[in-house]
Amino acid sequence: MMEIRLRQPHSFVQLGRRSNQEDARFPDCDAPQDCRPAFVVCDGVGGCDKGEVASRTVADAIGGAMEDYDLSAPFGVRDFSHVLDYAYGALDRMASPANAGMATTMTFVCFHGAGVFTAHIGDSRIYHVRPGVGIMHRSEDHSLVSALVHSGNITPQQAVNHPQSNVITRCMSASARGARAEASTLQIKDVEPGDYFFLATDGVQHGVDDEALYRILCSQRSDKDKMAEIASLCARGSDNSTATLVCVDSVDGATLSAPHDMPGSGATEPIDTPDEVVVETSAPRKRGVAAYISDIINKLF
Repeated sequence: MMEIRLRQPHSFVQLGRRSNQEDARFPDCDAPQDCRPAFVVCDGVGGCDKGEVASRTVADAIGGAMEDYDLSAPFGVRDFSHVLDYAYGALDRMASPANAGMATTMTFVCFHGAGVFTAHIGDSRIYHVRPGVGIMHRSEDHSLVSALVHSGNITPQQAVNHPQSNVITRCMSASARGARAEASTLQIKDVEPGDYFFLATDGVQHGVDDEALYRILCSQRSDKDKMAEIASLCARGSDNSTATLVCVDSVDGATLSAPHDMPGSGATEPIDTPDEVVVETSAPRKRGVAAYISDIINKLF
């Protein structure tokens, strides 16, 4: 068994230049005290009805469902499938004619007795960063642009400013709209004191790229100040921005006695990580893609 102790987590939620807030998080505070070691960040899908309702519903449902688990024991795919079922059920219960099209992305990180479990749906991201080493893992976006990069149709450089960068291929929505989207999950057992886990919506990604994130997390400042810099870089963006930062303080009693040798900048190439696995049912074509196709048809006719 593994005992992981955490430093004080830090989080922010920002409106940006949007008129409404469609992001949600759990716990829903900037510096959660004595919280369970499970964290959620969601982003209501833009262009769908009541995206803010979907994101808040899913974040609270997952956070509430985790109260039933003893996280000193291992937590795995089967456990999370029950949690995800509960969140989909909450969406179903909230569905009405006024918000039938609501949808959201989802990111989830849980520290437990055998390591760290992560899950995501959509293009909100999870990072595992080890200062002085690099970005150990970054979740793969469920997006049209990511699929185009993997198929070789565009390069990663072209993806940065691609006109369809906001089109996602998976999201969570009420069951009446079709089959439930799959969650990509990862079980991380290579955890060390000083490791960071960072959950963020795409509004954060627009203001802070991988290199900047790594540079900030490698600095000698406090975690609170690191998050303040990240928040300032995306505060005036065109989208909402929400993020949660969690640092591992000790693992099995081994504490971080001194800071890593943290260069101010450097390579952020991910090293080898375990393959993600998928839980739940096969993913349907989600509203993000459907809306994109509808736009094309409207332009043609």
